Amino acid sequence: MTLNNKPLYKYIFILIFLFYQCMHAELAISAKLESDSLLMIEYSQKGFDAGRIGDFELAKLYLTKALELRKKNYGSNSIRMASILNNIGVSNKNLGEYNAAIKNYSQAESIYINEYSENHPRLGSVYINLGIIYKLKGDYLKYNEYIENAIRVLSYDPLTLKNSIETAEYNLAESFYLLKRYDSAIKYCVQNIEKVPINVKSYYTSLLARIFTETGDNKSADLYYKKTFELITEYYGKDSYDLGLEYLNYISFLLSTNRYDDALEFNQLADKIIEKYYTKKSTYYSEVMLHYADYYFSRQSEVSALASFNQKKKEDLQKALNYYQQAIIANSESFSDIDQFSNPQANEAISEIQTLEILKKKALCFETLGDLNLAFSNKEESLQNYQAALDAISISTELIHQIRTGFISEDSRIFLSENQESTFFDAVNICYKLFDLTSDVTYAFKGYEFTEESKSASFLAAVKDSKAQQFGGIPDSLMNKEDVLKLNISNYKEMLFDENQQDEPDPERIELYNSKVFQYSAQYSQLITHLETYYPNYYSFKYKNEIIDIKSVQEKLKKQDAIVEYLIQEPDERNNSGKLFRFVITADEFEFSANNIDNTFVEDIENVYQFLTDPAYLHTGLDDYKGYSISAYNLYAELLENSIDKLAGKDLVIIPDDKLSYIPFDALLTAMPDTSKMNFRNLPYLVQDFAVSYTYSTTLLYNYFEKDKKASKELLAFAPNYINDDRDETDISTFRSGLSPLPAVEKEVEYISKFVTSDIFKDEFAQEKDFKELASDYDILHLAMHTILNDTLPMYSRLAFAKPTKDSDDDGWLNTSEIYNMQLQARMAVLSACNTGSGKLQKGEGVMSLARGFLYAGCPSIIMTLWEVEDESGALIMKDFYRMLSQGKSKDEALRLAKLSHIKSADPLKAHPHYWLGYVAVGNSEPLFTSKDLYFILALFGIIILIFIDQTYRKKKKAKFDLNKQ
Repeated sequence: MTLNNKPLYKYIFILIFLFYQCMHAELAISAKLESDSLLMIEYSQKGFDAGRIGDFELAKLYLTKALELRKKNYGSNSIRMASILNNIGVSNKNLGEYNAAIKNYSQAESIYINEYSENHPRLGSVYINLGIIYKLKGDYLKYNEYIENAIRVLSYDPLTLKNSIETAEYNLAESFYLLKRYDSAIKYCVQNIEKVPINVKSYYTSLLARIFTETGDNKSADLYYKKTFELITEYYGKDSYDLGLEYLNYISFLLSTNRYDDALEFNQLADKIIEKYYTKKSTYYSEVMLHYADYYFSRQSEVSALASFNQKKKEDLQKALNYYQQAIIANSESFSDIDQFSNPQANEAISEIQTLEILKKKALCFETLGDLNLAFSNKEESLQNYQAALDAISISTELIHQIRTGFISEDSRIFLSENQESTFFDAVNICYKLFDLTSDVTYAFKGYEFTEESKSASFLAAVKDSKAQQFGGIPDSLMNKEDVLKLNISNYKEMLFDENQQDEPDPERIELYNSKVFQYSAQYSQLITHLETYYPNYYSFKYKNEIIDIKSVQEKLKKQDAIVEYLIQEPDERNNSGKLFRFVITADEFEFSANNIDNTFVEDIENVYQFLTDPAYLHTGLDDYKGYSISAYNLYAELLENSIDKLAGKDLVIIPDDKLSYIPFDALLTAMPDTSKMNFRNLPYLVQDFAVSYTYSTTLLYNYFEKDKKASKELLAFAPNYINDDRDETDISTFRSGLSPLPAVEKEVEYISKFVTSDIFKDEFAQEKDFKELASDYDILHLAMHTILNDTLPMYSRLAFAKPTKDSDDDGWLNTSEIYNMQLQARMAVLSACNTGSGKLQKGEGVMSLARGFLYAGCPSIIMTLWEVEDESGALIMKDFYRMLSQGKSKDEALRLAKLSHIKSADPLKAHPHYWLGYVAVGNSEPLFTSKDLYFILALFGIIILIFIDQTYRKKKKAKFDLNKQ
């Protein structure tokens, strides 16, 4: 038999040969795979065992070998890669390599999502691990967010993943503790502690011990710590690293309760255990050294003689400094200098948040040593100590900036600002001691820079991030993607908030909205990481810690302007003494001063605020009048009187701090009036002598709030009247009183149109959708409407537009988060609504008002209200304000003149400050229009030039005529 003239057996032979070769190759591959699989199992088991005993470097080595084999055999996107990536992440976490751990976990997350779905239960362990990393980086809100989502996805398979759910529920309780939500933390502990196995139960007892330490229940704390030791010893043994880590928590408690001998004993036990399992370059060993330092810094010497006591105290402080230095070295990747006066670079820290705390304590120790030396007239040593304290705390503030800028969420940045406010105050205090000791103005300048860093830092970080994107060479496609993600996050957060306000929230909707917020937030974080990696200009601009210096401020200041900036440490329950720092800056002078304050200062602020905002202002009595007068004068004397010579004739730019943000400085009285009878018209208000504006910081004012006119149209005004507005108010009834009609707002916008070319949307035509569509085309935005405050979630405070039409997709409520996502060209926004400058006071950030949204959206100047302004009076003040503004007055001066006009024309009742003091100017206060006086001068100058030209021409003509005549 032949095929194509060739014997058939030859083909059969070839086929048999090829079949044999394939079989041989397949067997070889199979044998190789089997060999690799066995090796992978071996490496994985060795890695797991090494991790279990605390040898995390060896664990990472074996797990990485196993990963490479899996990648080689199955590909980098195989589902087989996910679990081992997760385990490598754990090793990186334990080694302090947090960014590497995040990368490992994120890779595992992507594999699970691509293989399964965004809600697959296997994502639970990844989210738990990611949450723990964010905890270690100090982002406790992100920790809480990841753990909540871990529980959500794990709940899809509660039986199989019971152990993971138990772990996650503990982590959730711990996140509440770290966020200082102690009631929620205790609730979760009580719910779960009896349902979990012994090893997890020890977590709960430990957490309860820490909670009770923070709440001051020391007896319960001690009992729970001892219970924790029993549980760990029973489950893991007497020398487990779990017990060593728990000792570290207990030592902090012992030090806080002045049980110094016990603290030293337990730290020595912890030292032996930690050294067994961890290297001397680890966060845990660093914590051991930190406890030794705290022991020597805190303990009280028993020596009775004063000289001997102070000598012993100095010796203890020196020992403490040695241990603080060792703690810093242990928590640094490359720093190893044992010299106490040496500090690492901010980027050398293994754990940024831990190094930050160590450096703060080191600075305080040097400062205490400086105080001790100064008390015994050792000025040179004291100066050296204070300088060392300043060096250490300066690195702390750099670390705060580094940590804050790395946070994606503004909520996380705000939480950090609140918790690190004291760091900046301590830094300024050290600067003042050096300035007082040396009169070297360099220290005053440095104190000013620290103060600037402490002001609205999260807001500045958000503004800088926005600017970084504009100048970072980022393509429009990525910018648009970011806008879409931010909008989706905002929308789902708003829906989640509204659903939670219902009498019976829908659990399915809440779960859906939480899931969407989490997913879009994760995508947003990935986008920001991509931008930081591939767009170096964006990264450089965003992370640059650029604070405007005094010289630059003075160059920008006009001769008639003066900046007065405050930093306050209020008296607390333990200490009746606080401190107020004041910086006064003019074009040619600079002053740095400090006052001691007590509870009277705080009471004066509260008295003035309560008087101005009291809804019963119509029933003000003589005692109320007298109380206001005394407090308003006391505040003037404390805040401004000592610097009044430098300020005379100036326009004031006030940068308040803490509760000062709630009161208008116009309300201060420059002299103590006769209080035997009420006369509001004749009180010596500060507004009679000064135009006053406000800003969050000079850095924001001069680096980000300057803006030339770009919008093509003049003024856009909205004034709904809310008549027959039957919208369902149940979702917001818990934090507002209802939408009563505002009859005077129509007059208000009509007044404005007489002075500025205006497009006005009134009554039912004042729609949110029209504002969103048109706002970016106008130079001035004027909103005369109700405001709905939300102190719980400030980003969801709202402006109330008219009831939406049936074809509208908007709800008629414009919240702060929506304003953040707008891009405005306006140079001024007038928020002539009630309470637009009010809101929750956030430590380190100021008042979380609607005005912040407009500033972030690109509007450099805001006119806002600090309380609910009376309708008719507000309209008249706005009329006079725009009249003065149209004449070329600056915004602060126009507002001042409008207020004085009100006082002059008001009857005795409406002269009450409640009627006219509520409006304040924030941001850039420069004029929007050219003064008519300038036009007159230019016209007059033109006429003079024309007359001169005419006379010259006539003279030349006459001279020529006379010459011809000759």
